[in-house]
Amino acid sequence: MTQRQTANALEVLAAADEPISIGILLLRHFPFMTFGAALDPLRQGNRLAGRPVFKWTLISVDGAGVMASAGLTMPVDCSIDTMPHCDMVIVCAGLEHASHYSPRLFTWLRRLHRQGCVLGAISTAPFILARAGLLEGRRCAVHWEQLPLFQEEFPNCIVTNEIFAIDGLFVTCSGGTVTLDMMLYIVAACRGRPLAAAISDQFNHPEIRQQHDFQRMKPQSRFSIRHAKLADVITAMEDSIQDPVDLQVLARRVHLSTRQMERLFLLHLGKTPSAFYTGLRMARARDLVLQTDLSISTVAQICGYMSTTHFARTYRAHFGVTPRVMRSEGILPRN
Repeated sequence: MTQRQTANALEVLAAADEPISIGILLLRHFPFMTFGAALDPLRQGNRLAGRPVFKWTLISVDGAGVMASAGLTMPVDCSIDTMPHCDMVIVCAGLEHASHYSPRLFTWLRRLHRQGCVLGAISTAPFILARAGLLEGRRCAVHWEQLPLFQEEFPNCIVTNEIFAIDGLFVTCSGGTVTLDMMLYIVAACRGRPLAAAISDQFNHPEIRQQHDFQRMKPQSRFSIRHAKLADVITAMEDSIQDPVDLQVLARRVHLSTRQMERLFLLHLGKTPSAFYTGLRMARARDLVLQTDLSISTVAQICGYMSTTHFARTYRAHFGVTPRVMRSEGILPRN
């Protein structure tokens, strides 16, 4: 293992000659917002610095343009076989990440790592690096919606709920607007916080989130509630989808009686705690049914149901169709 391979990603990029060269590998149906949040801080950094601090190369596997999830096709500069030297390569993938698993791509990524290139992965791209065998024992950030699936598929990776993670030469990010924070963090570490702050200000982005910040909005904002104890209970429910916690235990954790907790849920959310908890589990189940190829029994287990029959019955009561029918016919849930 080379000295460069054992270094930290930020140290490697900070030591790179200007302009720092960054490649962005686009995979079919990549999310456009995530891509823009990775690319535009580099352009803005050059403009504000008054010199080429960064340069970038857009890459596809075969050198052809790549269609984004919004239906727009982005032209690229080169293929993975003709890519020029890059200090960092960021992989950008969407919901169809598994369709991009290929020996050719994995071999290319492993070769870049051996050469000491910093590898980034945004949105669902951590799946790509993990399947290439590069994230074993590494801390990595994955979008909260895909996190249970990632844990199921890659149990030897250390998943974090933080917005992005840096471990060795790997930078992983949960995607969306968080990608902007990740890029600003990299800019600050490599070319100074004043430049990162100036870029952030140009984007009307008042605060650069740090990697230890959590991905999701707080329950107070998402559910329009102000009661702190109710928010704590909801957070605990979301954190225990796979291993549901007894409602009495949840109430005791926030120093409420079960009856007090029930009144709070009915008053602020119009549902009993049990119905709300089931709704959270069903929402996770629906995403796994529609967006993955996991077996229905595996989806049931991830959502805390030991009995597939009980799970299917609850799913049908909630959405009006069974999970198998929803998956096979692409039926959108009524809820």
